[in-house]
Amino acid sequence: MKIFNQLGKVAQNSGKLLQKQVEDYIVVNPPAQQLTLKPKTVLLLCQKAVQRVEQLTALEPDSQEGLIATIEQKQIKAKIHFMPEKIYLKGDLVEGQLHLLQKPQVESSSLMYRTLIAGWSTFLGGNIPNQALPEGVRLEGDLVYYTLPKAQLRLVDALFHNLQDGSALNLTLQQGELQINSTVAINWSDLNLLNLIQLFTAISTQKS
Repeated sequence: MKIFNQLGKVAQNSGKLLQKQVEDYIVVNPPAQQLTLKPKTVLLLCQKAVQRVEQLTALEPDSQEGLIATIEQKQIKAKIHFMPEKIYLKGDLVEGQLHLLQKPQVESSSLMYRTLIAGWSTFLGGNIPNQALPEGVRLEGDLVYYTLPKAQLRLVDALFHNLQDGSALNLTLQQGELQINSTVAINWSDLNLLNLIQLFTAISTQKS
Protein backbone atom coordinates (compact mmCIF):
# COMPACT_ATOMS: atom_id res chain seq x y z
CA MET A 1 0.00 0.00 0.00
CA LYS A 2 2.92 2.29 0.81
CA ILE A 3 4.32 2.01 -2.71
CA PHE A 4 0.97 3.09 -4.17
CA ASN A 5 0.91 6.12 -1.87
CA GLN A 6 4.42 7.04 -3.01
CA LEU A 7 3.45 6.65 -6.67
CA GLY A 8 0.40 8.83 -6.04
CA LYS A 9 2.57 11.57 -4.51
CA VAL A 10 5.02 11.39 -7.44
CA ALA A 11 2.15 11.72 -9.92
CA GLN A 12 0.68 14.62 -7.94
CA ASN A 13 4.02 16.44 -7.76
CA SER A 14 4.59 15.79 -11.46
CA GLY A 15 1.17 17.28 -12.24
CA LYS A 16 1.96 20.38 -10.18
CA LEU A 17 5.28 20.79 -11.98
CA LEU A 18 3.58 20.55 -15.38
CA GLN A 19 0.93 23.06 -14.27
CA LYS A 20 3.65 25.47 -13.15
CA GLN A 21 5.25 25.31 -16.59
CA VAL A 22 1.95 25.84 -18.38
CA GLU A 23 1.16 28.85 -16.15
CA ASP A 24 3.85 30.75 -18.08
CA TYR A 25 1.46 30.64 -21.04
CA ILE A 26 -2.06 30.23 -19.65
CA VAL A 27 -4.15 31.46 -16.72
CA VAL A 28 -7.09 29.32 -15.54
CA ASN A 29 -9.87 30.86 -13.44
CA PRO A 30 -12.28 28.02 -12.47
CA PRO A 31 -14.85 30.15 -10.55
CA ALA A 32 -15.31 32.39 -13.59
CA GLN A 33 -15.25 29.41 -16.02
CA GLN A 34 -12.51 31.33 -17.77
CA LEU A 35 -9.18 30.61 -19.40
CA THR A 36 -6.75 33.27 -20.62
CA LEU A 37 -3.89 32.95 -23.11
CA LYS A 38 -1.13 35.40 -22.24
CA PRO A 39 0.13 37.82 -24.95
CA LYS A 40 3.32 35.83 -25.52
CA THR A 41 1.21 32.72 -26.10
CA VAL A 42 -0.96 34.51 -28.65
CA LEU A 43 2.18 35.70 -30.45
CA LEU A 44 3.58 32.16 -30.58
CA LEU A 45 0.32 30.86 -32.04
CA CYS A 46 0.27 33.66 -34.63
CA GLN A 47 3.81 32.76 -35.70
CA LYS A 48 2.83 29.10 -35.96
CA ALA A 49 -0.13 30.01 -38.17
CA VAL A 50 2.13 32.01 -40.52
CA GLN A 51 4.51 29.04 -40.80
CA ARG A 52 1.70 26.64 -41.67
CA VAL A 53 -0.41 28.71 -44.08
CA GLU A 54 1.40 29.57 -47.31
CA GLN A 55 -0.64 32.64 -48.29
CA LEU A 56 -0.64 34.05 -44.75
CA THR A 57 2.39 36.36 -44.63
CA ALA A 58 1.65 38.05 -41.30
CA LEU A 59 -0.64 37.61 -38.32
CA GLU A 60 -0.35 39.75 -35.21
CA PRO A 61 -2.50 41.16 -32.43
CA ASP A 62 -3.79 44.68 -32.89
CA SER A 63 -2.62 47.08 -30.18
CA GLN A 64 -6.22 47.47 -28.97
CA GLU A 65 -8.42 44.57 -30.08
CA GLY A 66 -8.50 41.58 -32.37
CA LEU A 67 -5.93 40.31 -34.84
CA ILE A 68 -4.60 41.66 -38.13
CA ALA A 69 -3.86 39.14 -40.86
CA THR A 70 -2.01 39.85 -44.11
CA ILE A 71 -2.70 37.48 -47.01
CA GLU A 72 -0.82 37.60 -50.32
CA GLN A 73 -1.70 35.64 -53.44
CA LYS A 74 -1.14 36.29 -57.15
CA GLN A 75 0.03 39.93 -56.75
CA ILE A 76 -2.91 40.71 -54.46
CA LYS A 77 -2.36 41.70 -50.86
CA ALA A 78 -5.23 41.77 -48.37
CA LYS A 79 -5.16 43.01 -44.79
CA ILE A 80 -7.95 41.75 -42.54
CA HIS A 81 -8.71 43.05 -39.03
CA PHE A 82 -10.88 40.59 -37.12
CA MET A 83 -11.94 39.40 -33.69
CA PRO A 84 -12.23 35.67 -32.88
CA GLU A 85 -15.61 35.45 -31.12
CA LYS A 86 -16.95 31.91 -30.69
CA ILE A 87 -15.92 28.27 -30.83
CA TYR A 88 -18.32 25.32 -30.75
CA LEU A 89 -17.09 21.77 -30.07
CA LYS A 90 -19.09 19.33 -32.18
CA GLY A 91 -17.69 15.80 -32.18
CA ASP A 92 -14.52 15.67 -34.27
CA LEU A 93 -15.19 19.16 -35.63
CA VAL A 94 -14.65 22.68 -34.37
CA GLU A 95 -17.02 25.39 -35.60
CA GLY A 96 -15.86 28.95 -35.16
CA GLN A 97 -17.07 32.51 -35.66
CA LEU A 98 -14.94 35.56 -36.48
CA HIS A 99 -16.13 39.17 -36.52
CA LEU A 100 -14.62 41.46 -39.15
CA LEU A 101 -13.82 44.72 -37.34
CA GLN A 102 -13.15 46.54 -40.63
CA LYS A 103 -13.72 45.79 -44.29
CA PRO A 104 -10.69 44.02 -45.78
CA GLN A 105 -8.06 46.35 -47.27
CA VAL A 106 -6.98 44.99 -50.65
CA GLU A 107 -4.19 46.32 -52.84
CA SER A 108 -1.97 45.20 -55.72
CA SER A 109 1.10 46.31 -57.64
CA SER A 110 -0.56 45.10 -60.86
CA LEU A 111 -2.66 47.61 -62.86
CA MET A 112 -5.03 44.84 -63.94
CA TYR A 113 -5.59 43.67 -60.38
CA ARG A 114 -5.98 47.25 -59.14
CA THR A 115 -8.76 47.71 -61.69
CA LEU A 116 -10.44 44.51 -60.51
CA ILE A 117 -10.12 45.62 -56.88
CA ALA A 118 -11.70 48.98 -57.68
CA GLY A 119 -14.63 47.22 -59.36
CA TRP A 120 -14.93 44.81 -56.43
CA SER A 121 -15.08 47.72 -53.98
CA THR A 122 -17.59 49.66 -56.11
CA PHE A 123 -20.02 46.91 -57.08
CA LEU A 124 -19.72 44.54 -54.14
CA GLY A 125 -19.15 47.16 -51.45
CA GLY A 126 -15.86 45.54 -50.49
CA ASN A 127 -17.64 42.35 -49.42
CA ILE A 128 -16.10 39.01 -50.33
CA PRO A 129 -18.34 36.64 -52.35
CA ASN A 130 -18.82 33.26 -50.64
CA GLN A 131 -17.68 31.50 -53.84
CA ALA A 132 -14.22 33.02 -53.36
CA LEU A 133 -13.82 31.65 -49.83
CA PRO A 134 -12.07 28.36 -48.94
CA GLU A 135 -14.13 25.22 -48.40
CA GLY A 136 -15.70 25.15 -44.95
CA VAL A 137 -15.78 28.96 -44.70
CA ARG A 138 -18.80 31.19 -45.26
CA LEU A 139 -19.41 34.90 -44.85
CA GLU A 140 -22.59 36.56 -43.58
CA GLY A 141 -22.26 40.33 -43.35
CA ASP A 142 -19.30 41.06 -41.10
CA LEU A 143 -19.28 37.55 -39.59
CA VAL A 144 -17.11 34.71 -40.88
CA TYR A 145 -18.01 31.11 -40.00
CA TYR A 146 -15.59 28.21 -40.40
CA THR A 147 -15.49 24.46 -39.74
CA LEU A 148 -12.25 22.55 -39.15
CA PRO A 149 -11.34 19.04 -37.94
CA LYS A 150 -10.39 19.17 -34.26
CA ALA A 151 -7.28 17.11 -35.08
CA GLN A 152 -5.90 20.12 -37.00
CA LEU A 153 -6.27 22.40 -33.95
CA ARG A 154 -3.85 20.89 -31.43
CA LEU A 155 -4.27 23.75 -28.96
CA VAL A 156 -8.07 23.41 -28.87
CA ASP A 157 -7.75 19.65 -28.43
CA ALA A 158 -5.21 20.03 -25.59
CA LEU A 159 -7.22 22.72 -23.79
CA PHE A 160 -10.72 21.34 -24.16
CA HIS A 161 -10.44 17.61 -24.81
CA ASN A 162 -12.47 16.91 -21.64
CA LEU A 163 -15.32 19.30 -22.44
CA GLN A 164 -18.53 17.63 -23.48
CA ASP A 165 -19.72 17.62 -27.05
CA GLY A 166 -21.73 20.74 -27.87
CA SER A 167 -19.83 23.01 -25.48
CA ALA A 168 -19.57 26.67 -26.50
CA LEU A 169 -16.66 29.03 -25.89
CA ASN A 170 -16.82 32.83 -26.13
CA LEU A 171 -13.61 34.61 -27.08
CA THR A 172 -12.32 38.16 -26.63
CA LEU A 173 -8.90 39.39 -27.66
CA GLN A 174 -7.87 42.70 -26.08
CA GLN A 175 -4.35 44.16 -26.18
CA GLY A 176 -2.85 40.85 -27.24
CA GLU A 177 -4.49 38.76 -24.51
CA LEU A 178 -7.07 36.13 -25.48
CA GLN A 179 -9.81 35.51 -22.92
CA ILE A 180 -11.93 32.37 -23.29
CA ASN A 181 -15.20 32.03 -21.38
CA SER A 182 -16.85 28.62 -21.24
CA THR A 183 -20.47 27.63 -20.68
CA VAL A 184 -19.17 24.87 -18.37
CA ALA A 185 -16.51 24.72 -15.66
CA ILE A 186 -12.83 24.75 -16.68
CA ASN A 187 -10.24 23.35 -14.27
CA TRP A 188 -6.54 22.57 -14.53
CA SER A 189 -7.46 18.89 -14.45
CA ASP A 190 -9.38 19.35 -17.72
CA LEU A 191 -6.22 20.42 -19.58
CA ASN A 192 -3.79 18.03 -21.23
CA LEU A 193 -0.76 19.67 -19.62
CA LEU A 194 1.87 17.46 -21.23
CA ASN A 195 0.48 18.07 -24.73
CA LEU A 196 0.38 21.83 -24.06
CA ILE A 197 4.03 21.90 -22.98
CA GLN A 198 5.04 19.87 -26.03
CA LEU A 199 3.06 22.20 -28.28
CA PHE A 200 4.52 25.42 -26.84
CA THR A 201 8.04 23.98 -26.81
CA ALA A 202 7.75 22.92 -30.45
CA ILE A 203 6.49 26.36 -31.50
CA SER A 204 9.24 28.16 -29.52
CA THR A 205 11.90 25.89 -31.07
CA GLN A 206 10.64 26.54 -34.61
CA LYS A 207 10.64 30.28 -33.88
CA SER A 208 14.30 30.22 -32.86
